[in-house]
Amino acid sequence: MIGARLKRLRLANGLTQRELASPSYTHSYVSTIEAGRRQPSRTALEHFAGKLGVGVEELVTGRSPDVVARLELRFQEARIALSEGRGDEADATFVAVAKQSKLLKLPRLEAKAEEARGLVLERRGDPEKALEHYQRAEEILGSDPPTALADAVTGKARCFEALGDVRYAIHVLESLLATIEQQGIHDPSALVQVHASLLDAYLEAGFHDRAARSADELQRLAAKVDDPLRLAHMHINVAHIYLVQGNIEDAHRSLERAEDHYRQLDLKAEMGYAYLARGYIYNRENDLPNARRELEAALGIFEETGDGKHVTRTLNELARVERLEGRTDEAVSLLERSITLLGDGDAPILAWAHRELGLTLAERDTSVAEKHLRGAIELYERAEETIDIAISYRALGDLLIARGEERAGYEAYRTGIVALEPRY
Repeated sequence: MIGARLKRLRLANGLTQRELASPSYTHSYVSTIEAGRRQPSRTALEHFAGKLGVGVEELVTGRSPDVVARLELRFQEARIALSEGRGDEADATFVAVAKQSKLLKLPRLEAKAEEARGLVLERRGDPEKALEHYQRAEEILGSDPPTALADAVTGKARCFEALGDVRYAIHVLESLLATIEQQGIHDPSALVQVHASLLDAYLEAGFHDRAARSADELQRLAAKVDDPLRLAHMHINVAHIYLVQGNIEDAHRSLERAEDHYRQLDLKAEMGYAYLARGYIYNRENDLPNARRELEAALGIFEETGDGKHVTRTLNELARVERLEGRTDEAVSLLERSITLLGDGDAPILAWAHRELGLTLAERDTSVAEKHLRGAIELYERAEETIDIAISYRALGDLLIARGEERAGYEAYRTGIVALEPRY
């Protein structure tokens, strides 16, 4: 390999073997190296590199000293392009970076590019295709330490959640965490990424005790991490557990930190995550004017940047504001748009939209409302999200009793309570 590279560079420079060898070596020495019958010494490599006007690293590996830096710069520029909504441009760059990284034998950068392609597809609302890229990244990193897999595995977990299998998402995250712990690797950055994703998945599954333990571990690890993207992701998810625990001030403080980190990175779409999360908190506090302000800001960002995944989440939250403020038509319009955008994808978010639509229509058309509530229950059952199953059954029970169907209503309550019994 080095012989072929030496010959190519020699010919490109218009040198004969004798000219390359002079004055320290013979042309036959160069000939045996180019034929692959001999490996040059370090001193010889330095001599040849000087004659050819390249660095020793480029002569040995085929890579110029700054090639990794240039590829990483292209990757970061594409990452910002994605965050600004230029998804096609970003994806084309990620493809190019992945190909060049593979050619230059840079597996970690190749894997990062595959992970980024998965993120593009997630934001387009296609978790199945996104999953393929995260799995490809995992394969590329197969011989690396398990901590190197943090981004690929957490990406996989997000896709499984979107596909309605939160318990399998938890399984893959816990499996990676167990492997890291078994090998005794202490990598705070990777551990923060895994625990932040676990916290989110635990909350989705209703495992609040486990979520709280992950949150405690994140607080312990945070001081040892300097990656702003990791920290922003952590603060977004920690805000969620604070909300569940009723620590509203701490939740807002976490979101402020997340927003600061995203601003530092100049990531526009990600700034929308902080607005959406803050709107969610205000919504649960029934501070509807502030909820509307934050959610409209988030929706504007997601629409501008083409982040379809988060557009639907924001529409669902805005619909709740409209419902609570008595604007039924506006709420229905937002939810119908969300359901149309979701199609058959992202089962938990689709279930959320159907439940919110059932609640919105409860006083206008009970039969249509019941249909949407039962549709939500079916989707939540498929995703095994027990808390939301119970909440949806309660809403169904309220609807049935208000309609005079007391027995059916009480049966819905009972079924919702049974759904909360531990099964995992």
